[in-house]
Amino acid sequence: MTDPRSEHMIDSPGPALKTGPRRRFLRAGQLIGLGISGLILTGTTVANRRADGATDAMISVYVGGGILLLWLTSWLLIFNRQSFRKRVVLVALIAMAVVGFRLSVREVWFDGDMRPRARFVWNQPSPQDRAQQWLSENAPSTPLSQNGDPAPLQITSADWAEYCGPGRNRIVSEALSTLDWETSPPLELWRRPVGQAWSSCAIADGLLFTQEQRQQQECVVCYDANTGEELWRHEDIARYDTAQGAVGPRATPTVTPEAVFALGATGILNALQPRSGRLLWTTNICADAESDMVEWGMSGSPLIYEDTVIVDAGSASDRGIAAYAMKDGSKVWSSGSHKAGYTSPRLETLLGKTTLLVFHGDGLEALTPNDGTSLWFYPWTNQYKINVAQPMLWNEQIFLSSGYDSGCVLLDPARLKPLAGDASVQTPTEVWPRNRSLKLKFNEAVLFQDHVYGLDDGILACIRAADGKRLWKRGRYKFGHVLLWQDKLLVQAEDGDVAVVEATPDDFRELTRFTALSDRTWNVPVLNRGRLYVRNAAELACFQLPAGVVPTNGAEGKAAE
Repeated sequence: MTDPRSEHMIDSPGPALKTGPRRRFLRAGQLIGLGISGLILTGTTVANRRADGATDAMISVYVGGGILLLWLTSWLLIFNRQSFRKRVVLVALIAMAVVGFRLSVREVWFDGDMRPRARFVWNQPSPQDRAQQWLSENAPSTPLSQNGDPAPLQITSADWAEYCGPGRNRIVSEALSTLDWETSPPLELWRRPVGQAWSSCAIADGLLFTQEQRQQQECVVCYDANTGEELWRHEDIARYDTAQGAVGPRATPTVTPEAVFALGATGILNALQPRSGRLLWTTNICADAESDMVEWGMSGSPLIYEDTVIVDAGSASDRGIAAYAMKDGSKVWSSGSHKAGYTSPRLETLLGKTTLLVFHGDGLEALTPNDGTSLWFYPWTNQYKINVAQPMLWNEQIFLSSGYDSGCVLLDPARLKPLAGDASVQTPTEVWPRNRSLKLKFNEAVLFQDHVYGLDDGILACIRAADGKRLWKRGRYKFGHVLLWQDKLLVQAEDGDVAVVEATPDDFRELTRFTALSDRTWNVPVLNRGRLYVRNAAELACFQLPAGVVPTNGAEGKAAE
């Protein structure tokens, strides 16, 4: 005889039948969520591995990570069928984690390849913080001459009076020293804290000029080049500060016998008496052009042409490039309706005429330097409109390069043709088409014996100027800088090391190196009168290079990766 209660229990739907479909639904939702997450991770990994350079690799991580975060957030809060109460708890936990991380981070910054770095509250103060503390306690009050302006500076061809030296071509004209730096290393003469900036140094008549950020003051500072003693500084209330772009001015002062011209990150252009620091005149080039400061700060070092100083502010109203009278700062001419780039304007002789070259955010323009008349324009852009490296002249042709997967090209300004889409504008013919043999992000290259040497997304590379073919790519110096020193390359690595490499298309050969600085270094080094000057966002140092026998181009070097 069957127990009726048993039949009732068997026939009645129990908890398993009630929750079974829901569990299957949740299980399917979890599988879908994990599957899509896996696809996003796989796509990100493939894009990262196939990226042409460290910057593109990091960008792929940011893009993939953002998509993954958006998907997981949507899945957990919308598609995942948890109770409202559980979802509120989940949101609260995520918010607490974010707030806790934010409170524990003292500072976030980025390497040249856009790799993020963080300093937490329990870490030691950064080199920049220590430098600011030292400056606030030890820097003198601004000393200025009280007896009128002293004599003009005596500037010779041996001086380094503007960005990247005479002609802005990064060529060191003085003789090589011995390169046996292991047994006879460069001798440190002095070292001192400085305010944050990516400016380089200009040196003339025993004086060193640079720009710095000291708290809320954007400064032009003059030091004794022999001792590192601060002689004077000019201060403006201005501050540029972003996590990726870091802090402070980016341009380098330009020195003449009568004045120092310095452009700040927010567009303040000052003319200062070089021995006393007395303000001669000032203006804001962005306000004059009715333009906005570019995202990563105004970076083009002022250019001297005859009795004018030329800068690029960018503008949509035909006032982007401007020439100011050196004497009083009055506007001489203005021209151009392009977004400003981050490169410094330069002068070259093209077809027998002095020509002004300006690398805008959207392309290269050639102009007459006396009145700003546009001669031709070559469109060149990338997704961020960031062009930084100066164009270089080779055999009456122009080598052009930028980063963010843009590559390089060789242009012939002797063969102009109508610009596609605007027949009223002339554009130079490409000698060889754009390729990705060399991508100069915010580092510039040098030319030597028909070859171009530069940091291709952080790795030193050599390409042939005639056809753009890459001959070698080795030496991971990251995002530092390169100078041409006779037949050698003086390489400032991003980590602070300074190396010397053979300038030869045969192969990569590093001859020697030493550690000059110990923190992120994006500033161009200076080699002047046998002394090497290096700086970053925390310190400035001077080294006496050893004298001795110079190795030949056939010297055996050590290969460093």
